[in-house]
Amino acid sequence: MPFGLTYAEFVIGIGLSMFFGPVDLAPQTQQNAVSIGTAVQPWDQPWDEDFITFTHRRDGVVWGKFTPIYAIGLSDQGTAFVSAGLGRPLDVLGIKVLPFTGPALYFDNRNNDIVQFRTGFDITQNLGDNVMLSGGYYHISNAQANAPSADIDVAHLGITLRF
Repeated sequence: MPFGLTYAEFVIGIGLSMFFGPVDLAPQTQQNAVSIGTAVQPWDQPWDEDFITFTHRRDGVVWGKFTPIYAIGLSDQGTAFVSAGLGRPLDVLGIKVLPFTGPALYFDNRNNDIVQFRTGFDITQNLGDNVMLSGGYYHISNAQANAPSADIDVAHLGITLRF
């Protein structure tokens, strides 16, 4: 986990930021992001995976404050996931931050549980009217200490297009 946090601390931080963070009041538009990242945890595992992640953020909100966020991820080791979750656009000193969480269907060759959770954040900076540089971090696990879990962390960098 980043900064030496436990999974529980990371999820609590994301959750609190989604409910109490400085909301981005700009109208939300549909966004599609393509990012490339690498698995950064667990450090002691023998595999090294590189991921490509396709993300779609729908315009509009649900439950008054959340943005639907969908993602598909594929790795060079045959790992794949599909997730649907909720995020909340925040404006932190002019930087756009999107903390998010939601369930994911996860497939790999290590016999991990299929149902996992994807939790993370994206940070974006405008490069033009409809193009943004994006980066972020997400963690995938089943949130259980006694069951086979993906327990994977991915740091990524990419391009986001608005339309």
